[in-house]
Amino acid sequence: MKVLIAVDFSPIGREVAHAGYQIAQRMGMNPTFFHCAPMTSRFFEGYDIKAFVSPTSRIETDNLKQVATQKLNKVMEDVLSEHGVSEKIKIDEYVAIGDAGEVIVEYAKENDFDLIVIGYKSYSTIERLLVGSTATKVSRYAPCSVLIYRPQD
Repeated sequence: MKVLIAVDFSPIGREVAHAGYQIAQRMGMNPTFFHCAPMTSRFFEGYDIKAFVSPTSRIETDNLKQVATQKLNKVMEDVLSEHGVSEKIKIDEYVAIGDAGEVIVEYAKENDFDLIVIGYKSYSTIERLLVGSTATKVSRYAPCSVLIYRPQD
């Protein structure tokens, strides 16, 4: 069985990474830490780069993917150091660029995931109002069960 852990670099996204990995460990599922960077011309929160990224610029896209991969690796290191590595499960990672909701659903379909773990919100309230919540899209169109993580207050 496989679980896709949708990680953004918000504080909640980091909690999702921990919670998703703990679920994978308990259930003996193979986790994939997944991050999707948005493909738009805007400032990116959480990437530590201060440049506009144009969808037509291959160099800028490659740079964004490289930065996102490094940040995802750091999140994974933190999770694995806190919760340990189990020899019974295979850990994977994947970084994509595009509309997060659409890319998560497509990747889950193509790779036969059994569960998606995703946070209930991310950085951008404006994006959620104008475009719609990634969690909403994923829960509506995913080919498998979706666990929407909400931290305890």
